[in-house]
Amino acid sequence: MRFLSLFSGIEAASEAWVPIGWECAGVSEIDPFACAVLAHRHPHVPNLGDITKITEMQIAALGHIDLVVFGSPCQDLSVAGKQKGLSGERSGLFYPAVDIISWARLWCGTRFALWENVPGAFSSNQGRDFAAVVGTLAGLDDIGVPPKGWGTEGCAVGDEAMVEWATLDAQWFGVAQRRRRIFALADFGNWAGRSPILLESEGVRGDSAPSREAREDIAGSLASRT
Repeated sequence: MRFLSLFSGIEAASEAWVPIGWECAGVSEIDPFACAVLAHRHPHVPNLGDITKITEMQIAALGHIDLVVFGSPCQDLSVAGKQKGLSGERSGLFYPAVDIISWARLWCGTRFALWENVPGAFSSNQGRDFAAVVGTLAGLDDIGVPPKGWGTEGCAVGDEAMVEWATLDAQWFGVAQRRRRIFALADFGNWAGRSPILLESEGVRGDSAPSREAREDIAGSLASRT
């Protein structure tokens, strides 16, 4: 698998995927410290810089890309902020990322896009911001918010893709920390011919870390709800 990482930070995606044989085709980061870390640890991976200035031809020049991973800024979606949503200056960078995904599909044969963000995205703008995320990735117009909200996982099928989403917690993967994040995976290919990815409980839920054993009652209630 060959992937393009947007909003890269110090590149957690490469830390997870390069050891299993995946290749990073490119990154996009502007923070000076993060850029220095990327240049030191991944000197042969091009940093495309400001996501709003990346061109279609820059993406085409990267060659084949299987997946684009992007954790667009969460500040305008977080419940700790003012929840300006996707109209906010920072979280609105979701849309330039979608343009890049479109170019990657056109020129690089990209099949998957993986979006990561905070659980506050489910409630931002009364749930309509997450509806916009799902609708944009799947190719659905005027997608509504479910009467009981978004819950913690689900899927949608549109003209462009099938989108699976799930809320995952770091403590399920051997980390002594409760850190919940939404992951939404868009499959622009033959999704009907494969098994679920994010919705496959045994494949993605992992085991609670030993330090979290005292909170098994909470983890169990989350699992039963989903």
